[in-house]
Amino acid sequence: MAVAAAPTTTIPGSAVGVIWFDITFRDREGIPDRISHTLTVAVPPGLPVPTSVTDSGAEAAVDTRPPVELGPPLPGPGWIVAGNCRDGAHRRSIQPVNGRLRLGRRFAVDWSGSDARHRPVVGDPDVNRNWVCYGAPVIAVADGTVAAAEDRFPDQIPNHPVPVTPAEADGNFVVLDLGDGRFAGFAHLVPGSVRVRPGDRVRRGQVIGNLGNSGSSSGPHLHFQVMDGPSLVDANGLPFVIDAFRVVGRIPPLDEALTASIDAGNPVPVGPVGRGPRHGELPLGRDVVDFRGPEDRHA
Repeated sequence: MAVAAAPTTTIPGSAVGVIWFDITFRDREGIPDRISHTLTVAVPPGLPVPTSVTDSGAEAAVDTRPPVELGPPLPGPGWIVAGNCRDGAHRRSIQPVNGRLRLGRRFAVDWSGSDARHRPVVGDPDVNRNWVCYGAPVIAVADGTVAAAEDRFPDQIPNHPVPVTPAEADGNFVVLDLGDGRFAGFAHLVPGSVRVRPGDRVRRGQVIGNLGNSGSSSGPHLHFQVMDGPSLVDANGLPFVIDAFRVVGRIPPLDEALTASIDAGNPVPVGPVGRGPRHGELPLGRDVVDFRGPEDRHA
């Protein structure tokens, strides 16, 4: 897999640079149908070319379809949102795949769980079953057809993962074909838990596996994404929203909040930020959300 370099304004020879833009529009009507680029680069002195070069082009059509609206991928309360929005790691995890740069995880969410006291782990954090979310049912987010599924990889030991190959990175997974060129991917499932096979028809809310720690994972969680192809890696990510959920609050930055809580077995501090019901939105990184009543999850 590609390894991200530190931000820089200098690109050495035979290297590739990616420029990331965050552009905000007042409303959907302001989003253009097409975009083009004009780039100016400075050239090192001593070369038989101008000291700067400007080039325009690379026109691209903008997908103006609204994000697909889905049900939750997990039932119950206490789900901690990680990796998406803001500066989430998924947004910029671009990789070269089969000669093309791909970004299947652009809008992906990592879901980890907590109990009624906001504890992600109860007991030794090096044991998968001590993580509150481990083994939770993973459910179909919409009616669809199983496009791909894999169920042959062991769980990692939390906090002590062994390296895996790119082909093993998703661990045990399911990909659903949602129609209209959209696919939903569920990764890192418990070995032996995948309940569907390619070609199966599933209904929204149907259990398709259990949340685990297989593949490239340092702790139990569900990696969920929507993309434009039946592969979690060889595809580009697409935006999505969840039809209904409730925001309980927001935790501090993950490194200081989760790591300290997991190591000490303490509750994650949840601040009263953004509390309330949401409809047709994507939870923000570090939000804690409920999908159903608290009776649905063990403490």
